[in-house]
Amino acid sequence: MRASVVVLSISAVLACQPALAGDTVPVKPVESVKQVPLSTGLPVRDWLQDRGVTPTARVVVSSSYVDGGYRGSGTATATHVDFGAVVDTGKAFGVDGTLRVVLSDRFGQAAHDRYTGSYIQNQAFWGQGQNFRLNEVSYERALLDKRLSLKGGFFSMGNDFGGLPYTCNFNNNGQCGHPLGPIYSSGWLDNPTGQWGLRVKWTDPSGWYAQTGVFDVNPSRKQADNGFKLALDGNTGLFFPVELGYVNDPGQRGYGGTYKAGYYWDTSNAAVLGSPGAREASHRSGEYVQLAQRIWKPEEETVRGISAFAIGTQADVRTGTLRRSWELGVSWRGPFRAREDDILSVGWTRLDFSRRLQAYQQASGQQVQTREEMLELNYGVQVAPWLVLRPALQYVTRPSGLSDRPDAWVFTLQAQATL
Repeated sequence: MRASVVVLSISAVLACQPALAGDTVPVKPVESVKQVPLSTGLPVRDWLQDRGVTPTARVVVSSSYVDGGYRGSGTATATHVDFGAVVDTGKAFGVDGTLRVVLSDRFGQAAHDRYTGSYIQNQAFWGQGQNFRLNEVSYERALLDKRLSLKGGFFSMGNDFGGLPYTCNFNNNGQCGHPLGPIYSSGWLDNPTGQWGLRVKWTDPSGWYAQTGVFDVNPSRKQADNGFKLALDGNTGLFFPVELGYVNDPGQRGYGGTYKAGYYWDTSNAAVLGSPGAREASHRSGEYVQLAQRIWKPEEETVRGISAFAIGTQADVRTGTLRRSWELGVSWRGPFRAREDDILSVGWTRLDFSRRLQAYQQASGQQVQTREEMLELNYGVQVAPWLVLRPALQYVTRPSGLSDRPDAWVFTLQAQATL
């Protein structure tokens, strides 16, 4: 808790300082607010960028207060730190491409773990490798007039598959991050835990794209003492994702949208739910659909406006603990003319537990897990080009899908600083 207070205090003070003389205002993308690092304009940063090296650093502090969780009420603060560099290898080494190196650390407490018992984490930047670790070392090369992109190395497959920019306008990981269905029901990995893999992507100028890849599945890398584990021991199989999508990006003048559908096949053996004798299936598979569309704006050419998104996933019927997951949300960027980089958002997430699991639990006299839902209302304040503060109110129903667990109100405050 003390660490979060210190970080928030420093952030507030720095936010009041005048902009550096070397600061530049980037062209604003419509679907997200591009953050300008605090170090922009510093001589050392300019010197590195001139040589093809762009430093990256971020601190995220997420504090929460839970009222009425099944384990009581109280506070919890989670902190995420990452730093590294994006290297233009053409400038740096004379070979075209992009090299990414990221280290990260996560520490603190989680509200869902200490109080609510929900599958949906109230603080998105928690878990998935709760320690100091090598997050990513990858190399990407664009070919054929940048239509073909090849990327390989050690990185989370979730960095490239199954994401929507609008969903990270939220503090909970039911929206921010990736759909929870695949994460709880397969070997899908998300940031900050890396894996060995290769991704191939084809992008057409019309906006259509297709991508696929192959990644190793190694659950042991999430463990606290395996932050720098690169070895293959502990691998359970291979993960093959396929994604087809269309991105309509007319800029500020039009109504942009993103539409994508994906399928994945995980060769890892997995226990068949409710099967006597712990019978195992030879693989796990699933599908997802993600849609986002700008639906209203106050004038012809502006980044301000309202966008809506919808997400649905389906896991393997035999092995998926969460058979289906659903997300709906709306984000209003620039609700006030003078605050076009603030974002007001409301989102809903629902997790449906497997009917096979429910039948087994009922037959064996256990508590039956049915569904869990979360609502979040928040307002993201762009305090400075490098600092976002996002207070949020969340309401969790049937945590862990259990009817005897009380619904809970959770207040969270997330501070995200790009350094």
